[in-house]
Amino acid sequence: MTLICLSLCSGTALSASTLDLNRSLDKGISVDLLNQDPDPVKPGDVLEVRIAIENTGYNDIEDCYLKIEPEYPFRALSGEELSENIGTLGKRSEDDRRKVVKFKIGVENDVNEGKYPLKVYFYSTDRKNKVSLNRELTIDIDSESNAEIEYISVEKLIPGEKTSLVFGIKNVGNSPLKNSMFSWECTNDLILPVGSSNVKHINLIDVGETANVSFDVLTNVNTKPGLYKLDMVLTYDDIEELQTITEAGTVENQKRKTIESKAGIYIGGTTDFDIAFMERSPTGAYTFSVSNIGNNGANSVKISIPLQENWTITDGGNSVILGNLQKGDYTIADFNLEPKNIGQDLPIKFEISYTSSDGMRQVEENVLSLYASPATLPISSNMPEESNESSLFSYKLGLLILLGAVGFFIYKKHQKKLKEKDAEENWQGENPMEEKKTDE
Repeated sequence: MTLICLSLCSGTALSASTLDLNRSLDKGISVDLLNQDPDPVKPGDVLEVRIAIENTGYNDIEDCYLKIEPEYPFRALSGEELSENIGTLGKRSEDDRRKVVKFKIGVENDVNEGKYPLKVYFYSTDRKNKVSLNRELTIDIDSESNAEIEYISVEKLIPGEKTSLVFGIKNVGNSPLKNSMFSWECTNDLILPVGSSNVKHINLIDVGETANVSFDVLTNVNTKPGLYKLDMVLTYDDIEELQTITEAGTVENQKRKTIESKAGIYIGGTTDFDIAFMERSPTGAYTFSVSNIGNNGANSVKISIPLQENWTITDGGNSVILGNLQKGDYTIADFNLEPKNIGQDLPIKFEISYTSSDGMRQVEENVLSLYASPATLPISSNMPEESNESSLFSYKLGLLILLGAVGFFIYKKHQKKLKEKDAEENWQGENPMEEKKTDE
């Protein structure tokens, strides 16, 4: 019985000793989170915490300090103190027994939703009444994941032309996007990726940032011009549905979030032209062929020769209306031109304006090298005088020839009459008897 009493007394003494030891460590000091702003805080935000320190003991405590030790997902901010000297805490019956301290810290962008500990350390350098204790304040972190297709790099594709198609995926939420998958497809597979699939993986898109995913695409050369639909799908880890990270660092109940969207992309647009020199007339008219060598039709085509140094329009206008040219068609255009110099290749500039298949007015420049020979010069101003002199000379020469011919004709006729007269006289001299009979 005596032994039992001794044991009980010993146990009671031990409990009291342990209680006194605990009290000696904190000296009746309490450290609590008064509030946090914002509440809850979002990933990437600046967090302001207000911590209340109160002395419930029976002694004053001098030279008190409060310090925070931020660890992930919290971080220190430049210019912000992590400790503060709060002076003396009065005993429980005094007015200065309670102090409030404010700190500012940052929250990492890649943190998931949950409750996270913020470590606080309180201590004093009072020789008579030293205090030292650690506390963990619970901070609520909320996160909202969201994303959007911010842009598509091109608005229209040219049939048969390989094009780089870039999608900009922006994180518009306040938590990182993890393990994202992006895919797209076009109506009736009119647009297809070349050299890769239509799916791309993105490991992480931080808050407010944009990730670019690119595809080399191609559409059939015979695709009818028009507006076609692109269907886009983005999936990623939905961190709103994730449980708080455990001490072992594991995550449970992982779910995926899907965002579906669509956009229009135009197939068609501009085309290309080729200009070739065909022939030149003696009067200085140059004939050119104009061909639509692109993959789209062109309406209301007009070809012009703008004002330039090497060539001058001598007669008529500097533009020719060609009408509509479907792909593969060609027509001709004539211009009266005079080169600046002869005997060399001179560049000549053309402008082709047309309405593309998307209804936009387009202007294309084309430069052709054309040889200017002396024969290509149009008739100059001194040519009429030379022509008149030549005509006068020819007239005089013809007149002289005509007069010579007439004189020769008269001469020959006169000679013939003389010969006939001589022949008659000779005949009469050879027959005198017959002449006599005639007289009788």
